[in-house]
Amino acid sequence: MKRSVIKVTQLLVLMTLCCALLAGNFFIPSPVAEAATKKTSISATKLTIPVGKMDSKVYWNTSTPWDFGSEQKVTVANKVKGATYIFASSNTKVVKISKDGGYLTGLKAGNATITCTQTYQKKNTTVGKCTVTVKKATFTVNEYESNVFAVGSDGFDLYDLYACGAEPLFNIAYRNPNATYTLTSDSNNLTIKEVKYDGSTVIDDEFAAEMLKGYIGKRYFYGYQFTAKQAGTYKITVKETYNKKTLTLGSFKVEIKDTSISEPKKDLLLGNYLNVLYLINYANVNTEYYFNIVDYDNTNPDNNVVRLYTENDQLYLYANKTGTAEVTVTIGTAQGTAIGSVSVVVTDAPCQSITVDSNTYTAYVNEEYFRISYDLEPYETTDKATIESDNPDVLKVEYNEEEGNWSYSPLKVGEANITIKCGSQSVVCKVVVEDIDL
Repeated sequence: MKRSVIKVTQLLVLMTLCCALLAGNFFIPSPVAEAATKKTSISATKLTIPVGKMDSKVYWNTSTPWDFGSEQKVTVANKVKGATYIFASSNTKVVKISKDGGYLTGLKAGNATITCTQTYQKKNTTVGKCTVTVKKATFTVNEYESNVFAVGSDGFDLYDLYACGAEPLFNIAYRNPNATYTLTSDSNNLTIKEVKYDGSTVIDDEFAAEMLKGYIGKRYFYGYQFTAKQAGTYKITVKETYNKKTLTLGSFKVEIKDTSISEPKKDLLLGNYLNVLYLINYANVNTEYYFNIVDYDNTNPDNNVVRLYTENDQLYLYANKTGTAEVTVTIGTAQGTAIGSVSVVVTDAPCQSITVDSNTYTAYVNEEYFRISYDLEPYETTDKATIESDNPDVLKVEYNEEEGNWSYSPLKVGEANITIKCGSQSVVCKVVVEDIDL
């Protein structure tokens, strides 16, 4: 009996072990299950790069200055312990890579395949392949951007790209990181150079600087700055120098103009403002201009047709009363070089009609967003609209100076007639104030 007991016990142990092994096949703990399903592979299967040696700091424009490409390493993921890996290019005249993998080097435009081979227990297997396209730098002219500028200094920088949404006059796509690019003018009267901008570039506008720093990150792009001494049309040639060879990529033209009066006569409605820079064309950002109102009455400013008004470092003309005023523009001071003069004609636009959406409105006690919509004809009328309630205990109407509009306060159940006046025109509508039905 004792031997049989021993045999039964051994049988139970064997059965327990078998069950444990079977259970292990079906209930692999999740970390082990994930590891078992991960396959050795390479980090990229398709890449497009420029000619040149790539590294972690290389970025390039693709089709536009808004589109960036960046280099990445070609490496092995989920390596097998004890295995060795070798990378090789199918065409070393197009692209090269270290046998250990890493960053690519583009040698000339074309296509090649990077193959990664694994050697494990004397057996060679292909881990993966990456198709690589190498592109040479290409030059395009932006036909949608104006190429006309004022005498003086101008260009294209980070602020133009990210804050203003503008685009440069030209774009170099797939720039070679190891090449040198030069901009050359056909005249000494215009000098131009390329400038590299990144997140550390100093910008006077503090808010824009922080925004740009966060947006551009570790990337960079190339803009340009130029100085034009006199008016004219200039041809700019763009060249690439690489491995002691210089290639002309393309060219574009820049037209430079002297500052001039925008038009001899300017119309302005009574009570409106006009930035004085609208009186001139092609203002030089490095030049100060002086605007003088002829026969200006300093003793009684309200007698003048227009007055000068400053806000947020900007100078405006304010249309004070109807009539015509002559404004002369000079460079630097009132006695500086004259650019010309503009006749500013101030007129009024009387209100011709008032239209409301309805003759009767319904409002609710303590309603916050009740409004009466109305249209004035003409829209730019210089007459001021006023609104009155004949029963302010029911519906109070007052002008909100801070927001520049009329506010309505339904206070209790009842009716109020609202009169809207503008110039010689008026219209009346009724507002019925009701309790909120809970």
